[in-house]
Amino acid sequence: MKRTRKSATMKDVAQLSGVSIQTVSAVINNKSEISEETRARVLAAVKELNYQPDLVARSLRTRQTKTIALVVSNIASVAIATMAKAAEAHAHASGYRLILYNTDNDSERETNYFKAAVQQWVEGVVFIAAMGRLGQVDILEDANIPVVAIDRIPDNYNGPAVMLDNFKVGRLAGDHLLDLGHQRLAYIGGPTKIRLARERVSGFQQALEERGIESIAYHTGEGVFSCQHGYLAMQQLLTRQPQPTAVFAGNDLMAIGAMRAVDEAGLRVPHDISIVGVDDIEMAAFQTPPLTTVRQNCAELATLGIQLLFDILAGNPLTQTQIVIEPTLIVRQSTTRLA
Repeated sequence: MKRTRKSATMKDVAQLSGVSIQTVSAVINNKSEISEETRARVLAAVKELNYQPDLVARSLRTRQTKTIALVVSNIASVAIATMAKAAEAHAHASGYRLILYNTDNDSERETNYFKAAVQQWVEGVVFIAAMGRLGQVDILEDANIPVVAIDRIPDNYNGPAVMLDNFKVGRLAGDHLLDLGHQRLAYIGGPTKIRLARERVSGFQQALEERGIESIAYHTGEGVFSCQHGYLAMQQLLTRQPQPTAVFAGNDLMAIGAMRAVDEAGLRVPHDISIVGVDDIEMAAFQTPPLTTVRQNCAELATLGIQLLFDILAGNPLTQTQIVIEPTLIVRQSTTRLA
């Protein structure tokens, strides 16, 4: 019968190198009081035995696992996937491992993952909140684990955060369409439980009010950030009379779905209806026509969030604990001046 090879222990390393277990521990933890000759002997034994130090056991002593967690609301989102990739890259470049948890917009799962992060002995957590109120973040605070929120900032959260100026997102979209002469404007919105969705429509509304337009002509109400919702909402808008001449969609996926509905109705973007999205995901520039959008730099947002966490872990002085990123209007061919 084939035997399973037993993993080497610190005691095995000590016996092979002819030193005490305490000396092996000192070498593994890079203590300076060990001579170079002894260090070399211990490291040679570690290599020969393929000894793997117990990361959790060592973390109990040092409180350092070089591991952080990223808790996201929906990894299927193109924007959030971009953030996750950038976060992992910055963590890796800084010598950290990153554990990814996907809540699928479920606050209960979010809370369970916070508990899991504590059990994994992570040094810190960066999160993109699920719907509505934040899960029990006090689980992390009670364990003395630093937390940073990025992108979606919950209503009941006042801690360190990196976010887009979502009110300005709405302003930029509204001002652009108004500058093109549009006055019959529609809005395809995201979930109103999410703060950034409410801020985007508020900024859009303010842009209209400052030009003497009392309200958005057509508002599709509650929705989700998906192509399907944008498609169905646009079909609904096309039944209204008179039809809107321009549409602001809460993100690029909804805008892309809306463009499909316009095309299927035998109309043309932007000649019949101008459309603006948000995010500037990669596929936005490859639509027909290319999509005008308000860009948020997803990679920058995530990188800043990870770096803010590292600064907190290092005890660096912070000039600000809530960082706001400016959006940028990217004008392409899905908007045009009203004829």
